[in-house]
Amino acid sequence: MGVNWGDLAVELVSKVLLCCSWFCHRLGIVGVSRIASMCLRCVLLELIAICVLPVHLLAMNVACGAPLLCIWLRRGEHDKSSARWSIGKSLAWFALGAYLLGLLTGGGLILLPSAEDLREAMGRFGNRTYWFAGSELLFSFLALWAYARLWDQVRLWRWVHAILAVAATSNLLYHFPPLMIVLGKLARDPAWSVESVIERSHFLELMIQPEVLSITIHFGLASLAVAALFVLALWARNDTQTSQKRICRIAAAIAFFASLLQLPIGIWVLAALPQVGRSAILGEKIFVSVLFLASMIATFYLLQGLVKIALGDFTPFDCWRVFWLTVCLVFVMTITMRLSRYEEQPGLVNFQKNSLELKLQAMGDFVCV
Repeated sequence: MGVNWGDLAVELVSKVLLCCSWFCHRLGIVGVSRIASMCLRCVLLELIAICVLPVHLLAMNVACGAPLLCIWLRRGEHDKSSARWSIGKSLAWFALGAYLLGLLTGGGLILLPSAEDLREAMGRFGNRTYWFAGSELLFSFLALWAYARLWDQVRLWRWVHAILAVAATSNLLYHFPPLMIVLGKLARDPAWSVESVIERSHFLELMIQPEVLSITIHFGLASLAVAALFVLALWARNDTQTSQKRICRIAAAIAFFASLLQLPIGIWVLAALPQVGRSAILGEKIFVSVLFLASMIATFYLLQGLVKIALGDFTPFDCWRVFWLTVCLVFVMTITMRLSRYEEQPGLVNFQKNSLELKLQAMGDFVCV
C-alpha cells in the first residue's frame, strides 16, 4: 500500500501542535496554547481571523477619519495642481475604497466557520435592526461616494460638500463601532445581556456600558490618527513636494495628539475589561503581557517620530516609517486583545481544567507513536 503523505503530514502537524500546546500551557501562555490545542483546520481559521481583523480595523479607521481631514485639505484650496488638492482628492477616494474593504473583511470574518458564536449573537437582534443597519451602510457609501465624486466640481456649494464628509464620518462612528463591540461581547459572553431579543432601546443602554463606550472613543481617536498618517503616506509617495511640508507637519500634529489621547482612553479600556482579560494583559500570561509591553514601546516610539515630523525635521522615509509602524502596532494590539479575550470564552475554561496527567499521557502517546 502506498503512503498517504497528506494524512501523514496532517497527523504530524497535529502532534507538533499538541506538543506546543503542552509547553505553552506550562509556561502560562494560555492564548497560544489554546490555538495550538486546536485541530489543524481550526488553527488555520484562527490565523486567518488574526490576519484579517487588523486589516478590517485599519480600513474602517481610514473610512471614518479620512473625510474629516479631507475637509481641512479642501478648505480654501482652489489650485488643482497643488499638493493639498491632489492629496485630499486621493484621500477621499481611498476613504471610499477603505470602506468597501472594511465591509468585505468584516463580512468575511462573520462568515468564517469559527465565528459561530458571533453569528449566534447576531441572531439576538431583531430584523428591524438589520434593515436599519443596512440603510445606514448604504447611506455611508453614498455620502463617501458623492464626496469623492464632487471633489473637482463643488465651489459655491463647498459647505454642502463638507456636510457630506461630516455625515459619513458621524454616521459610521455612531452606529458601527458600538454595534461590533456589543456583538463581540455577546459572542464571548452570552449572559452579558439577559435580554433574549435585543431591541433598539436596550442596545442604546449597552452602548453606554464602560467597556463599549471606552473602546468606541478609542476607535474614534485611532481613526483620526490613522487617517492623518495616511496623509503622510500620500505625501511621501511624491517627495518632490518639498514646499508643501506644512501639510505633513499639521497631519503629524493631528496624529500625535490623537495618539496621545488614546493613552488615557486605553487605560479606561483596560480598566473596563473583565478581570480575566485584564489579568492576562497585566502579567498573568507571559506572552500576552510581552505583546502588550511591545505595543507600548512602539507607541512611544511612534509619538517620538510624529513630534520630529511636526517640528519640520523629516524626510519621506520618516513618513513611511511612522506609517508602517502604525500598521504593525495595530496588528500587535489586535493580537494582544484577541489572545487576552480567549480567557473569557467557555471553551478555554474546559481546556484549563484538563489535568496534568492527561497532558503527560498525550505527550507519552506522541512519543510512543
